[in-house]
Amino acid sequence: MGQDRDRETDRPPVEIYGPEGLRMWLRIAIRYSISRIVPPYRVHEIMDVPMAPEWELRPRFRRYFHNEYRVSNQGAQWGTKGLAGEDPISWISQANRMSLEPSPFFSEVEGGRNIYPIYNHPRSYDGAPVWEVEDEGDVKVFAAPMSHGIPCVGYVVEELSRPGRLKNEYVEPIVKRNIAALKKAGFRAPMKAMAVIKNLPPGGAFTFPDGTVVTHEDAVEAPRQGRKVVICGDTADSRALRGLALNADVIIHEATNAYLQGVDKDTSFREVTRDAIAHGHSTPQIAGAFSKAVNGKRLILNHFSARYKGDVSVDSLSIMMRIEMQAMKASGLNETQVAAAWDLMVLPIPQH
Repeated sequence: MGQDRDRETDRPPVEIYGPEGLRMWLRIAIRYSISRIVPPYRVHEIMDVPMAPEWELRPRFRRYFHNEYRVSNQGAQWGTKGLAGEDPISWISQANRMSLEPSPFFSEVEGGRNIYPIYNHPRSYDGAPVWEVEDEGDVKVFAAPMSHGIPCVGYVVEELSRPGRLKNEYVEPIVKRNIAALKKAGFRAPMKAMAVIKNLPPGGAFTFPDGTVVTHEDAVEAPRQGRKVVICGDTADSRALRGLALNADVIIHEATNAYLQGVDKDTSFREVTRDAIAHGHSTPQIAGAFSKAVNGKRLILNHFSARYKGDVSVDSLSIMMRIEMQAMKASGLNETQVAAAWDLMVLPIPQH
């Protein structure tokens, strides 16, 4: 964001999306750091992010602890409010009490939205809410809560389906044999009848002068499904995204810890899994199981523990390959469909 202010004033603002309290945090940070070279920006906050029901607040420690028993035996449900006010010394609670108005001198542009959860959303899962974060017409962004020790969400970026292609090999010969009659009927450029046919609604039909009837279903291929990318936040369980993530082209899912036999000593697969979940994180098996549950096409693992160096040494590459193999086994995907992410990784997502 540190660019020349004069050159930035005429540009559209940077749209920033994040959790409740982010707007005030940025106002304070920019003022406190006496930042003068900041482009115009606007903040949209995702409000009232609840904790997953398996996380239990222990006031004595002022933090949440994972308690699977609450879900499996007590039927605990997703809450209907976030943490604002629940912990009086938390940033979320404090931010709501602060009074610091936006100032164009510090580059904040008004119009930021507060985005509230929808609990009866048609794509909700397990009673969790859904946030309709953004709708740009051809692309929509949704969010749903993760299972972590602090409020956290995952995102789904969804491209709308595109109209099917016209079957030129079927329609064009019919148009050509009717060119003269189409001109008499008022088509100055008879080949434009193909565009009329392409835009027929489902069930619609076009009758040519020679009596040939062409229906939408005859002439137009099925709609081309839009692409979908799922970006999970820190989480031990991404189930709240299941209604949104079905048939995703790419799932980006954390795999913080893994049990690697021969590398991890004095522990076990069960212990590593329990420890990861207790800290609100996942293993490759958890990531793979989620991908399988939503029929994901590709799985990208990220957010690895610092104990994995991630360099290009043979040992590091071997460890990453073993982590990928664990996710492959759990997801049912093959080696071309699962990857452990690296810095500056680029992944093309072809259109359908």
